[in-house]
Amino acid sequence: MADSFSKISSMLESARDFTIEAAVSASTRLVDTPSSMRPKEISKLLNSRSDRDILSGMRCVISLISRGEDGQMYFADVVKNVTTSNQKIKNLVLTYLIRYAETEPDTALLSINSIQKSLNDKDPINRAKAIRSLAGIRIQTIVPILLLCIKRTISDPSPIVRAATAISLGKVYDMDNSTKKQVMDYLSKLLADSEPQVVTSAIKTYYKMKENLGDGNKKWDPIHGNFRRFCGIVRELDEWAQSFLIELLTEYSRKFLPRPKLYLKDSSNQVIDLPENWKLIPFPIYDITFDKDLELFLDSLKLLVYSASENVILSIAKALYSLAPPLSFRSLQVNSALVRIATSSKKHISYFALQLISSIAEQDSGLFDQSFKKFYVYPTDSLTVAKSKLEILSLLVNDNNHKYIVEELKYYAAHSKNVQISKEAFKAIGKCSQIAPEKILSWCLKQVKNRTGPILNELLTVIRYSIQEKSNLTTNIANQKEEIIQTTYKLSLILQDRTFGLEGEAKASIIWFIGEFTDAANNTIGPDVLRLLIRGFATEPEVVRYQILVLAAKSFSYELNRIKKEYPDDEIDQLVNENIVCLMFQHILQLSKYDASYDTRDRARMLNVLLNTGSEQAQLASLFLQVPKPAPFVNSLSETSSHNKNLTKYLEVSDWSNPEDLPPASVRKETKVQVNKLGTSGVSSVSSGFGNGTKSPVPSSSHAISSASFNSNEKPKFTGKQTYQLQSLDDFFGSDEEEEEEEEEDEEEQEADGAESETESSFESSSGESSSDESVNPDAENGSAQEEDSDADSRKSFLARN
Repeated sequence: MADSFSKISSMLESARDFTIEAAVSASTRLVDTPSSMRPKEISKLLNSRSDRDILSGMRCVISLISRGEDGQMYFADVVKNVTTSNQKIKNLVLTYLIRYAETEPDTALLSINSIQKSLNDKDPINRAKAIRSLAGIRIQTIVPILLLCIKRTISDPSPIVRAATAISLGKVYDMDNSTKKQVMDYLSKLLADSEPQVVTSAIKTYYKMKENLGDGNKKWDPIHGNFRRFCGIVRELDEWAQSFLIELLTEYSRKFLPRPKLYLKDSSNQVIDLPENWKLIPFPIYDITFDKDLELFLDSLKLLVYSASENVILSIAKALYSLAPPLSFRSLQVNSALVRIATSSKKHISYFALQLISSIAEQDSGLFDQSFKKFYVYPTDSLTVAKSKLEILSLLVNDNNHKYIVEELKYYAAHSKNVQISKEAFKAIGKCSQIAPEKILSWCLKQVKNRTGPILNELLTVIRYSIQEKSNLTTNIANQKEEIIQTTYKLSLILQDRTFGLEGEAKASIIWFIGEFTDAANNTIGPDVLRLLIRGFATEPEVVRYQILVLAAKSFSYELNRIKKEYPDDEIDQLVNENIVCLMFQHILQLSKYDASYDTRDRARMLNVLLNTGSEQAQLASLFLQVPKPAPFVNSLSETSSHNKNLTKYLEVSDWSNPEDLPPASVRKETKVQVNKLGTSGVSSVSSGFGNGTKSPVPSSSHAISSASFNSNEKPKFTGKQTYQLQSLDDFFGSDEEEEEEEEEDEEEQEADGAESETESSFESSSGESSSDESVNPDAENGSAQEEDSDADSRKSFLARN
């Protein structure tokens, strides 16, 4: 027998699998049908009387749309199926309507009434889909009807429906900005809802609408009374709502809360307001005081630091970066959380976190200096991630870790196969030259012979930066000059050695370097280099010819000043005309007058006027040519990227408000939480989670026994008749069906009263006949009567709702 059942079960299972495969195959064939035949076959399915055929047709239409094809031709055939009782078909029809309602608004309006009827569905999920579908049909003429529907669903007993209503409010505002006041009133109620699920959706909608509500303080009215409550329930929201709420409360704190104050830990008791830039904090050890509400907000972020959501971590980092000093940033361990997501496998999140760390480390590198090894570059890192890590390493270098970081950067610069990473490594090394300038300069000079192209240009920039930084830090002028002369001489030898094959940019950089430090080297190197370069002046690239002209002018200016100091005025002209540097300058000046480059010709005319027309102009030329130039700013290429601009925009917050303009703390007195109840019995709605398919509570009759009273063995109390107070859509649209419903309700009450009389009479007769049986429990008899009363009241409630 068991074998027979097993065989039958196996056959049924095989038949079921075959049926499913056949259905899938049929749908596939229909989608792959030639486009000339496809509309007729799909229309035939959509107009079929069989729900199975209609469902297959709808799936084909949605499949075509998902493949990028236009499904508008099926609009009329699809819309008429909105009245179906099959929920799967209805869901697909609603999806189609949201996509194409704007293309055929007149036809789409025919479906509004059917969607409205779904608001009376017992299943809260179906009611939620109905209100979201109505809001998704972007036809401005239905806005008044949609607002009336929202007026009802905003008080729906199910949090699923109220959450969908919150999302719909944002769509209503997008369609018609004139509904601002009414939408904000509804949204304020949902922000004060007792269910976190509803508050989650309301916060998302408010965050989206906030930018379009103007710059005034009135748009913050819904936040005032909910500020403290939001701080308490932020952990109960989903991750996106948490991120949005943190950013909202951050901006709110800057506008309506006092700025924190820093106290110096000594006898002076110096007090300052928290500066916008952490670099401006004048003392390393301090105490801090926060406003109570600001402290409440910051305390609510402590547990969220351990969130698995990267967006929440970034929002917390922004909040503390904008509202608190580095001490609070470290105490909440936000720096560790940022390092954790910066080294994650998600490249886009990792890059954004690295950019944020770079911005924070620029103001206080001490927050991340213990984690510098986390920012070593790996071969698998993308170019943008590698650049960001190199930028961070250059910011974290200090006396304790520079030997590790500099050696790591040297390895990247010397051995990286990616030219961009190598260039960025050289830039990072240049930034580290303030810590160990001599070692870095010596290493860079050794690398000049092994580098070409853009890397050599970057290397020369680092050498120039290192020398100028060293000259600023060195107090011994003799040693400084000796170092400059040695470096200039080494570069001149490289310039003279043709085996290097220097490119134009690299050669121009070396020539500029020699000319810049001509005065420091007492013009001992410049004339020899100039003598070698004159021979091939005409064949050099434009940028090199320009730098040769500038070098000649600087050397001649130095010689002119030397001659004026050492010889009397009557001998100056003769000595100048006989000076070899002057002759080379005049020759190059003559060549430059006919140069193909406009910049070179223009600069030659200017130098001719300054150096060949008198002593006063010559002094002006000396100031112009020999004035010390500032050290080059060794910046990162990532600083000019679009991602960095996005980060700057992300970190922008409003300024702290003036203390005189701040409202009193009483403005944040908690508003009354909106608790939706069923009827007058005081049964509040309970959130059961989104998408679990549970139905909203059914209003209990006055004689029904609740589960609570049954479990507690208490006898139910008989009270007056109670009614279900939620109104239908007919109440809003002024339907004439209200009178008919009242008549039907009266008839049902009469039937229920008759049923009660029959029950009581049967009870009395049965009790008279069995009076000798004392073991019968009267509560059980009352229970049977109550069950019948409950059935009657349930029917009345059902009729009232439908």
